[in-house]
Amino acid sequence: MLRAREPKGTAALKGVREKGKAREAEIIAAARSLLTDGGPEPFTLRNVADRVGLRMSHLQYYFATKGELVRALLAHVAADYARQSEDVLGQVPDTPTARFMAWIDFLLQDCWDPKTRHFFIQLWGLVESEDAYNGRLLQQFYESDIVEIQRLLRDLSPHLDERMMYHRSVIIAGVIEGMMLMVGSGPSEADARRALFFETRKQVFRIATEA
Repeated sequence: MLRAREPKGTAALKGVREKGKAREAEIIAAARSLLTDGGPEPFTLRNVADRVGLRMSHLQYYFATKGELVRALLAHVAADYARQSEDVLGQVPDTPTARFMAWIDFLLQDCWDPKTRHFFIQLWGLVESEDAYNGRLLQQFYESDIVEIQRLLRDLSPHLDERMMYHRSVIIAGVIEGMMLMVGSGPSEADARRALFFETRKQVFRIATEA
């Protein structure tokens, strides 16, 4: 059976699109590294363009404004955590407690990482300034995190109604994100950090399961 031929130019168009997606991904990665590295460079389109090695006009072909790039960065980070969730949950026993605590442990350990902490603290300020300080963009960004916690909580604590389950998920997400501001990173603080980690996970489990 003969295979239908693609219209002339289709392969070339696909190649252009793929190249464009790869370039967008490269720009977003540069934007993320600019926030993560914690250097003196402010988050501007020009500094992102310099990191990628693009002319400013070329970068603006993909992201015309800083706001567009910030929104693309948020979507990229959310998708990255969704992928990591699949990986983490795929490696633990298929029980409600194991799955819930595996994801909570991953999130807490991630918060304890100095690079992650610096990235998110920088990101919060950047997003708020782009959002005119009304908080909507951050709420939308964290909604996927809340939904994932709620999905795991639904199996762990079926005694909770949907409204309470959502409220508990919001509280748990807030506790975890808030810990980024409270955790030290110096070697002398290792014992205190370890104790704080285990106390936090214990309290998160209590919030998740109490009637």
